[in-house]
Amino acid sequence: MLDLRPADAPALIAAQLGGNEPKTAVVWRDAESELVVYPGETRVRLAPGFVITELHVASDQTGRDILVIPFRVGGSPNEAVATAFTETVPRGNALLAARWGPVATTITWHALLRAGQALLARRRLKQPMTISGVYTLGAVLSFLVTLPVNAEDVTTYFTGTLETDVVPDLSVLNRRYLGSLPISRAKIR
Repeated sequence: MLDLRPADAPALIAAQLGGNEPKTAVVWRDAESELVVYPGETRVRLAPGFVITELHVASDQTGRDILVIPFRVGGSPNEAVATAFTETVPRGNALLAARWGPVATTITWHALLRAGQALLARRRLKQPMTISGVYTLGAVLSFLVTLPVNAEDVTTYFTGTLETDVVPDLSVLNRRYLGSLPISRAKIR
């Protein structure tokens, strides 16, 4: 389990939005359109089960504005998700949200997941680990860290299961890679 404090979240997520210097504006291009993004002005708010991001952006047609993208994530360790729910169109300028909403939402979600990977990269681990879920109780943004599962592991599990004609019990696979619940907080070494 890795925790990201709200005070540290904007800078770490902003660093994942593009460019080497988060305080410098970057240009996102999609087809023939361009959007100026100010990663250093990114804001993040947490509420139980929600991560709300504010992206400061600008375009020729709309000028400078803010896109607010709420993500519904897990509200507890047992509900940690790797794919979040969000609104169809971000909040903010309607023209900007309609044109850039899907792109901004996807990039912002991936930036949030990469922020967890950046936290993980700071740790000295004896074996490779990966971010497998995100949740928040409201005070911190928490990343669930597990051993990576590869295609061979899944194939081996299902091949053995199909040979016995027994209905697959995914809890066995989950316990192997996620551990047994309840999840406890422990320092990763």
